[in-house]
Amino acid sequence: MRTLEWVCSAIEKTINFIIIVCLMMMTAVIFYQVVLRYVFDSSNIWAEEFARYAFIWVVLLGAASALRRFQHIRIDFVVNLLPERAQKLINFINYVLIVGFLATLIKYGIAISLKTTHQISAGLHIPMSFMYMSIPVGSALMLLFTVQIILRDFLVPTGANTSSSGSK
Repeated sequence: MRTLEWVCSAIEKTINFIIIVCLMMMTAVIFYQVVLRYVFDSSNIWAEEFARYAFIWVVLLGAASALRRFQHIRIDFVVNLLPERAQKLINFINYVLIVGFLATLIKYGIAISLKTTHQISAGLHIPMSFMYMSIPVGSALMLLFTVQIILRDFLVPTGANTSSSGSK
């Protein structure tokens, strides 16, 4: 369990670094595009496309990071009224449903990525599969973090869980 915690932590730090770099690059490219358009009365085709693709990657990678940190919005008013055992059961069912949904996203994300390998984007001239790979990559990361949560919070006995109990 400690190894999984360490691996997930390292992956999350890497994800957060990639998100920061992408956001900085998006900001620079959008600023460049605005200056080019309003100061020089010109524009280029790749800047808007780059910003859009980077934003898609940021959203899906950010969703994985937010899942691990329990930062997604939850409506748990009714669940909180239930006894602790029922809350735990509902949360477990919720995570199992998330695993099923993410597995579906991975399956169909890979399928659409493979179908678009020969399609080239207009501005950046890169395969469209690069953009579509954000779906299975982000979903796989979320799946890994969900499995970690399930193992830590539901399947590993509480005594064996002392090293990661403060991560919530």
